[in-house]
Amino acid sequence: MKTILDQLKKLLAGKWAGEGFAKFPTIDDTAYTEETEFKPDEYKDSIHFAQKSWYKNDTGKNGHTVFWDTGFILLREDQILLHSVQVGGRIEQYRLTGYTDNRFTFDSSAILVDPKAMRSQRIFTIGEDAIHYELNMATHQAPEFQNHLKADLKRIA
Repeated sequence: MKTILDQLKKLLAGKWAGEGFAKFPTIDDTAYTEETEFKPDEYKDSIHFAQKSWYKNDTGKNGHTVFWDTGFILLREDQILLHSVQVGGRIEQYRLTGYTDNRFTFDSSAILVDPKAMRSQRIFTIGEDAIHYELNMATHQAPEFQNHLKADLKRIA
């Protein structure tokens, strides 16, 4: 697992920006812009991340914050975990459950401070200067596990 985390450190390090699209039965579909930064720790088996997105649509919300998330990807007890704390108060823990080449799948193992959420999954497909990101989820209001958002980010020089 250490080798995989070291690979993630190399692939993710830096600032990224791009656009995405969010949809779910309980929200209005919307395009958004996103900026994410990954900062690997050179002394610890961890990567800090900060992600923020803004509405990109023809409504009064255009330019307003859609989502704000921060946390860590870390190696703990021979597992790679992703810990996320979100602006709405939700706290999530994910475990790396699949990886091939540069595609990494994290499935939720704990969701706190959000009684609506049932399950979520983050998938990162990482290229040299591009990340394709997907978030899939199920809630008590929409129990069918489905895609919630997709984004394509480019490395900022």
